[in-house]
Amino acid sequence: MSSTKERRARELAAARLARQEQRRREAYQRKRRRLSVIAAVAVVAIVGSLIAAVLLSGDSDNNDVADLAAPSAAPAGQTSKVGDCVYTATGEAPSRAVNLPAAAPTVNTNPATMVITTDQGTITAALDADKAPCTVNALRTLAEAGFYTDTSCHRQTGGADAGISVLQCGDPSATGSGGPAFGYANENTEGVNYNRGVLAMAHSSQPDSNGSQFFINYADPTEAGAAALAGNYTVFGHITEGLDVLDKLTSPGVEGGGSDGAPASRAQIRSVEITQEP
Repeated sequence: MSSTKERRARELAAARLARQEQRRREAYQRKRRRLSVIAAVAVVAIVGSLIAAVLLSGDSDNNDVADLAAPSAAPAGQTSKVGDCVYTATGEAPSRAVNLPAAAPTVNTNPATMVITTDQGTITAALDADKAPCTVNALRTLAEAGFYTDTSCHRQTGGADAGISVLQCGDPSATGSGGPAFGYANENTEGVNYNRGVLAMAHSSQPDSNGSQFFINYADPTEAGAAALAGNYTVFGHITEGLDVLDKLTSPGVEGGGSDGAPASRAQIRSVEITQEP
């Protein structure tokens, strides 16, 4: 009898240890996931509890895209080449009507300036077209098409739990899963940082999935956050004027509290203009 009880006790103890280890692994994985993924170009890329897509309210003042007819999609795999840049259609419908960047024998690598007009003021950024020419060319195409006009920045992260302090914008649907229905590769990911004022591209876990979504770092990341970002996201510019405006957009924090979700400020983009020396 005693041997049966001892065996049962050992089995129960082993089961408890297994459950505790499983809980530790799950907690570790949750932490890893919320630090490792910024982008939400596709729902499949939104991993971890703090990376979940956050739907905004859908008020007409915030986003009127839902009232528009769904734009048609370019055939999946269709490409456009601009110099060494390759833009590939995903086959999905874009959040707003926009064409692939126009094919050209070369891509402009001259200095460019991005002006983001928000409901709290204007943010001006210098864009590094020399190191991220494909990204700057794509963003200029989108800006000229009015892709960013009257949109909401749909996501904000912050706090010790997040590890990164970013405002994510560029999805007219404000769902985190919208985009221009074309993708392109990373560039300028080495020897860069993601400190306050730096602009970088968001993408899904799929290769060459940069699209329209970008994030603005409004505070320096933690050491763990910086390590998670390093080498994974295209840096294409930095803010030269308007950090105070960025603070107005982000200082209210995340809607409902927490470290990841919709910005409490609603962070409205009125327009985006990109000018570049020919």
